[in-house]
This record gives sequence, C-alpha cells and structure tokens, in this order.
Amino acid sequence: MAQIPLFPMPLVIFPGGRLPLQIFETRYLDMVKQCLRNGTGFGVVMITEGDQVLSNLDQQLPAISHCGTYCTIIDFDELPNGMLGIMVEGQKKFVIRDEYEQADRLMMGDVEFLADETEVEMPEEQEHLTSLLESLMSHEAVQQLGLNCDLTQAVEVGARLTELLPCPNNFKQRMLEMKDPLVRLVELDKIVERIQKTQSS
Repeated sequence: MAQIPLFPMPLVIFPGGRLPLQIFETRYLDMVKQCLRNGTGFGVVMITEGDQVLSNLDQQLPAISHCGTYCTIIDFDELPNGMLGIMVEGQKKFVIRDEYEQADRLMMGDVEFLADETEVEMPEEQEHLTSLLESLMSHEAVQQLGLNCDLTQAVEVGARLTELLPCPNNFKQRMLEMKDPLVRLVELDKIVERIQKTQSS
C-alpha cells in the first residue's frame, strides 16, 4: 500500500499517456513543489460528481472514481498567464483503498498499484483502429504531447485511442478499469462505429 496525493480531474489518463496541466491552487502548487523536490508523483483520478476547483474552503471535495493512474512530472514552465504549467506522464494504474484530506484540502489516498497489463500484438482484424490512432496522432495538438506509442501493441493502441477519442468520461473510466487489452479493443471498435454513424447521418 502506498500513500499518494490525488488530483481529481474531469478526464481519464492511462499509463503512457501525457497530460498538460495548469496549476494555480495553492494546495496543488505545494504538491507539485514537493513532487519535484522528492522525485515523486501523484494520482490522477476522474471526478464522478462535484467540482475540480474549490471556490471556497468550505466547499465539499468532489466524489472520485476508485481507480486512477499514478503520474510523474516530466516538464514544467511558467506560462504566459503567470500560472505554472506542467506536463505529466502516466506510469501505473492503482486502486484507492482509502481516501482522506489534509488541512490544506489536498486529497490523499492509500492506494494499491496494479500489475502492468500483458503485452499482446494488435489483432489483424483491428488494424483499422491502428490507422485511426495514427490519424489522431498526426493532429498538431496531439503531436505537442510528444507521445511514444508502439502501434503493434494492443495495450498501447487501446490506451491512446481511449484518451484521444471524443467519448464520455464514464466510458473512458470503464476502459481504464479493464484488465484485458483485447476486450478493450472490442469495446473501442463498437464506440468508433457509433461515432462514425453519428457523423455520417
């Protein structure tokens, strides 16, 4: 069991994914400083109900999913708006066994890290998903993330597609919690088909 800070967000990131964040709340500025000083990371977890930013100290913290991704900071810089910008990279999935808050309202979690998924080659019948991912990764905004993705591996293709596709967060969370990369590809295939039908109608 490990004790880590939690960063609730209205999104889902997988191991290997990258996410640019703007940090401005004091509790998170302190968290980032500590992470950089100690060479540690924090857990990104999806918000299921409530707000990401606290407008006052009495506001209730958001409800969060029980499964998230431990992320480390790979780059940081001051942004033109004066805020701290960081780039984080997902490292490992975890399950929250207990959660609580510190005096500064930072959420903390006692978490259990999950084993890495077994690498499996991309099935031939789903090569169209690889092509779709290649197309999404050619967009300028995605290229700025500097993602490394082995397009021959089902785990990586499934993870990057889930992050980049315009589908609901509760679907993305379900994909994160799956342990079988081939089952994840089948589910992604279904939602891609639905998206394509919606766009063509």
